[in-house]
Order: sequence, then structure tokens, then C-alpha cells
Amino acid sequence: MEFSLHQIVCGRNRKNIKLIESATNTAIYFPPPFSPAFGYCPPHAQRRDFQQIFLTGENPQAIEAAKFKLHDNLVRIRIFVKDVQIPAAKIDSILLSRMDKVRKIVEANGSFIMFPPLGSKQTTVRVQGLENLHVERTVRELMALVSPETTFAWW
Repeated sequence: MEFSLHQIVCGRNRKNIKLIESATNTAIYFPPPFSPAFGYCPPHAQRRDFQQIFLTGENPQAIEAAKFKLHDNLVRIRIFVKDVQIPAAKIDSILLSRMDKVRKIVEANGSFIMFPPLGSKQTTVRVQGLENLHVERTVRELMALVSPETTFAWW
């Protein structure tokens, strides 16, 4: 399964995956959602394939049933995409200090945000989702992270 579809297949607040796990009595482990944005790999270590999904279960039939349900969800997906321009310095700032908030945005909206690699000076961020409404919400919340409202303290 393509990496950019992982969060979308999971659904809003991971609802789709929870349903599959409970129906098949399996556990499904997705890689961290922003692995490609960070290029770091410790010395003498082998990087995990960021497209690899692990499934565990009590028996092979349960795992096969979970695979079938994942594939069934994947086949029915229609993707909406929107590209957003953000200054490179702001992208790096988000990648370094606000990924916890970005993760919450992505999980709440069932969308995927494709950031350029850290330090690449690229300014295009791609947002993908199942519905146009969720893509727009994700973009709006991401832009709020980029330029938060400034508050002034009056003394």
C-alpha cells in the first residue's frame, strides 16, 4: 500500500482500522506518519521501509481476513488532493517543533499531509483526503499552525 494512503485508509480517528482489528481479532501496525520527511538514520542501522505494514493475529486466517478488508477499503478510496504553498522556513519549523499538533490534525480529519524533506527549501505541501471537506479542514488547521494569531499583552 502506498505510504500516502495509510492515514486515509485508517480513517478519521483511526475508525476504519479499529473496526477491522475488532472484526478480525488482529492488530495492524502502520509506520510513523511522517517518516519520509526526516532523513535521519543512526549509524550502522537499517531503515525500516516506511510503506511496510505489520499485521499480527491469533491465526493465519485472521491475518488474511484483515488483509482482505484492508484491500477492500483501499479499492473503494477516491482521493481529493490540494497543494499549498508554505515558506520553507515555516515547513522546517513545523517539522522540528509542531509534529504532535500535525499528527492530531491528520488523525482527526483522516487526511495525509506530505511534507518535503527537512531542509530541502521546497515550499509545496500536499494534502490528501477522502472528502474535499476534510482536505479543506486539514489545510485550514495547518495554515493556523503556520501563522498563528498573534496576541498582544497590554500592560
